[in-house]
Amino acid sequence: MEKFSFKTWMDKIQLVAQRFTFTLFFLFGLTFLFFLQINKNNVDIQSRIWTFFSLGIALTIAVTLFSEGFKNKFARIGLNLIAVLLLLAFSYSMPEKYVPVYYYYQTFALGLVFVLSSFVVSFLQKNNDIPFWEFSKTVILQLLIAFIFSQVLMLGLSLAVLSLQELFKIEIKNEVYQNLAIICYALFAPVYFLANVPTENDKQLKELKFDKFLKVLGLYILLPILAIYTLILYVYLIQIIIRWELPNGWVSTLVSVLGLGGFLCMLILYPLRLQNENKVVNLLSRFFSILLFPLLILMLVGIFRRFSDYGITINRAYVLLLNIWLFGISIYLYFSKARHLKWILISFAAVLLLSSIGPWSVFSVTKNTLTNNLERMFTNANMLEKGKISAKLIQPLQIDSVSNGIIVENIRYLTENYGNRSIQHFFSYSIEKTNISKILSDLKLKEFNTQIQLQYFSAFLPTGFLLDIKGFEYMLDISLNENSKSIFKDENVTATLENNTIVVRFKGNINKAVVIPLDSKLKELNSITTIKKNENYDKTQMTIKGKNYMLLIYNVSAQYDELKFTYKITDFNAHLFYKVP
Repeated sequence: MEKFSFKTWMDKIQLVAQRFTFTLFFLFGLTFLFFLQINKNNVDIQSRIWTFFSLGIALTIAVTLFSEGFKNKFARIGLNLIAVLLLLAFSYSMPEKYVPVYYYYQTFALGLVFVLSSFVVSFLQKNNDIPFWEFSKTVILQLLIAFIFSQVLMLGLSLAVLSLQELFKIEIKNEVYQNLAIICYALFAPVYFLANVPTENDKQLKELKFDKFLKVLGLYILLPILAIYTLILYVYLIQIIIRWELPNGWVSTLVSVLGLGGFLCMLILYPLRLQNENKVVNLLSRFFSILLFPLLILMLVGIFRRFSDYGITINRAYVLLLNIWLFGISIYLYFSKARHLKWILISFAAVLLLSSIGPWSVFSVTKNTLTNNLERMFTNANMLEKGKISAKLIQPLQIDSVSNGIIVENIRYLTENYGNRSIQHFFSYSIEKTNISKILSDLKLKEFNTQIQLQYFSAFLPTGFLLDIKGFEYMLDISLNENSKSIFKDENVTATLENNTIVVRFKGNINKAVVIPLDSKLKELNSITTIKKNENYDKTQMTIKGKNYMLLIYNVSAQYDELKFTYKITDFNAHLFYKVP
C-alpha cells in the first residue's frame, strides 16, 4: 500500500490540474452554481447553464482519457476545445425559461454516453481487453472510495458543527450544512476521484488482478438471481404459447433487466473466462446469448403490443431501441465467443448517442409521429381548413369518445414533453402561453379527469331477424361469468375469454383453436354509441366474421379507460357458429 504523505498529495493535485484542466473548469463552475443557488436569495439560474457545466464534467473526462495518448499537446487541447464548443452549442439551444421535458431526457442520455465512453475510449485498439477490464475495475473502485470518504467527511464535519450549536449555543443555519455538502460531494469527492484515475502508463498494464469479492458477487449472487429470472420468463413464455395470447407489456422490463444483468455478470467474471477454468462461467459466456434470444422475441412482441395499445412515446421508443441493441449484441457475443466484452459498452454508447441527437433521434421521431397522427385525426374529424384548425368547423363537431381521448392524450403528451410550439402549426393564433385546458376547450374536446377516467357503454341486438348460418357445423351459446374466464365448457369444447379475446379449444385437437379478438369491435361499438346516443344495433354491427366462424353478439357491456384506451368487458352474451378447422 502506498504510504500517505502531504507531498504525494500535492503532486497528485498538481497532476490533476495538468491532466484534467478542462474538467476542473466545469467542476469549479458547477460548485459555484451550487453555492450561488444556496446562499443567494431569489437567484434564477437557467437550466441550460446547469446542463453546460454538468455535462461538461463527464464530456471532458472522456475526451481527456481519449486524447492523452496523443503526442501533440495542441491536438489534445484542440480536441477538448471542440468538444466544449459543441456542448456550448447544445446548451445554448435550450430555451431560457420553460424547458420541454424531452431536453432532460436528451441531457441524461448524453451524460450516460459520456460516462460509458470514459471506460472505453482508451482501449479502442485490438488486443487490449485485459487493460480495459482492469481500468474499469479500478475506476469503479475509486468511485466507491471517493463516495465513502466524502460521506465520512460530511458526517464528521456535520457533527463538529452540531457540537458548536449544542455546546456553545451558536445558532447554525441550514445553509451551513448545505454548503458542507457541496464541499464534500461536489468538490472533494470528484477531485479525489480524478487524482486516482489511472494514468496513461497505468491504463495499458496487462496484469490481471481478480479479487475474490468480484468472484463471489458474480458467481454466487448475480448468477443465481439471473437463473431465477430466466426460469420465470421461460415458464411465462411457455404459458402464453399454450394459451396463444399476447404477452404482458411489463415483460419488457424483466427481459431488459435479465439481458443487462447477464452482460454485467459476464463483465465481472471476464477473468475467469480468460483462465478457462470455471465451467459455469464458460457456459454463461457461450450460451447466454442463445438463451436470451427467445425472450427478446417475447419482449419485442410485448413492445409492439404497447405501441398498438397506447401509441409511441419517448420511453417506448428507447425500449424498442434497447431490444434491437440486445438482439445485435447477443448475436455478436455468440459468434465472437464473448472474447471482446468492451464492445458491449462501445455499441451501447454508440446506439444511445445516435438515437439521441439529430432529426433521426427518438425525440424527433416521436414528435413527428404524434403530430402526424393529430393531423390525420383532425382531418378525419373535418377540423382543418388549409392546414389550420378552423373555429367554424369545430362548432358543429360530433366526435366519438375514443377519438376524443386519443387526440387529448396526443396534445397533452406533445405539450408536456415538447412545449406548445409542437402543435403551434395547427393554429392561426399564438398558443405559446396558453394552458392545456384552454387549448382543449377551444377545440371543443373533453378533458378527462385523471381520477375519474372510466366510461361505461352497452350494446344490444334487438330480437326478430333472419340469419344465414350456411357452412357452419356447430353453435356455442356463450356467456360471461364474472367469477371465471371460462365462457363455455363441455367434454369436447372449451371456450375462454381472456384479454378481450375469445379462444375456443377442441379436445384432441388443441393446436387448431378458434381465436376471436374483440378489441376492434368494442372500439367500433363504443364509437357508434357516442354518436347514436342509443344502445340498439343491427345484426351487421353486432357480428364478427372469420374464416371458419361467425360470432353474433346479443349484448355486451364494457368499461372504457379514457386514459389508457383499454376495454374491460363486464357482461357478454353471444352465439358462436363455427366449423372445426
